[in-house]
Formats: sequence, structure tokens, C-alpha cells
Amino acid sequence: MTIQYENTLRRIIIMVLGSSDSSDYKISNDRVSKWIEKREIEKKKYNDKLLEERLIFYSDFYDLKNIINKNWEKFIPILKDKKRFNVFFDEVEQFRNTLAHGRTLTSSQENLLSGISSDLKNLATIYHNKNEMKEDYFIQITKVSDNLGNIWAENSRPIPTLRVGDQYEFIVEANDPKERPIKYELSYNKGKILNDQDSSTLSFEITNNHVGSHVTFIITAFTPNSEYENEAASVITAIVLPE
Repeated sequence: MTIQYENTLRRIIIMVLGSSDSSDYKISNDRVSKWIEKREIEKKKYNDKLLEERLIFYSDFYDLKNIINKNWEKFIPILKDKKRFNVFFDEVEQFRNTLAHGRTLTSSQENLLSGISSDLKNLATIYHNKNEMKEDYFIQITKVSDNLGNIWAENSRPIPTLRVGDQYEFIVEANDPKERPIKYELSYNKGKILNDQDSSTLSFEITNNHVGSHVTFIITAFTPNSEYENEAASVITAIVLPE
């Protein structure tokens, strides 16, 4: 749960300040160098393949608080209240330290952590929806990755090359601001692959039916229990070679 809070903060920072290595986070060059070093270590660990390229995801937890406080004016439209943000952040930091030292959280601490994490996700989604000038609050797909190390997020649109017989997997991150149960579907040019799945991990085998130089996979996340149509889709292009 602390990881969920951390990564939501990182996504908020990306929304406001960007995700490139040259983004101005108003922190020291020494800190940025540490992030780059951590990313390089991770890259070597996985044979030059990274599940996450964006530099902010290699920052330390306390870096996130420093970035937001040093750029507070830009974060007001999302986080609203600086004192509230800092109080919640400090609570999560205490929970994080407790878990890091091998201790468990009490049920009341777990409930508080869950509430803080959900509140932050909702603030981010509400801001996103208002910024898009939507009339209601809708689900969004925030990130898609695969088991080959590709990531689809923001301006990152890789085109993987697959082969018949491959076991392939999409991992989907989606958020509904009203916390309704989310289901997932996967289809491609010629029809459905997976229907009404509860898991956000979409696993399937590449077959002869998928072969093509421009195969389109469509991932859909939706809330079946909402009173209005509430779905989001991510379109991914791939090259599929015969066996």
C-alpha cells in the first residue's frame, strides 16, 4: 500500500513537471545523479531491459516530498492544502519505516494508510478529468507494461516484435475515482482474446491468428456496475512473426 501511495505521487509529479531526464524538479544535481545511477544498476540487472524508464521512479521516498514542497504553487490545483499533504505524507513515511523494519501495521493503521492512498488517487484522477473538461469522473488507464520490458505511458509508444508460440502478458494500471470494481478485456484486429477479466494482468499465447506486420491490441478497462458508460481503452501496435 505504501508503494501505491509513492507511485501515485510520482504520477502526479509527472503530470505537473514532466517525466524527462531534463525535467526541472528544483532539487540538487547530486540527487538526480543518484537516480540515474540506480536506473543504470537496474538496467544492467535485467540485461539492458527496463520495466520503467522514467527517472522519477528511481527517486527516494523523501525526494517526492521535497519536489512537491519546492514546487508547491504548481501542485495547488491537485493537492489543495499543503499542511494536509505534509501531515499525510509523514504518516505514510512512519508506516513505511515500520514495514521496512519487519514489523506489521495494526488494523487501524492499515485502514488509515488505505484511506490516505485512495484520497491521493482520487485527487489525481479528479484533476485529470477536470483538466480534460469532462462532465463526470471516469476511469483512466494510467500505464500498460508487458513481460518484455515495454511500457506504454504518456509519449512512450513502443512497437514490440512477437512470434507465434510466445507467452505474452500485459500488465494494466487503471484507476476509477469512485473505487468501483474494474474489469478488463483484451481484443485485437480480428476479435476478442480475453473477456470480463477481474485480474489486471492479461496473459495469452501468440497464435497464427495474430500474425501480421501491424497487429492492433486493444486493452479496455471498465466498471460494469456504474450507472453510466465508464470505460477507458489503450491501443497497442505490435509486429507478430510466424513460427
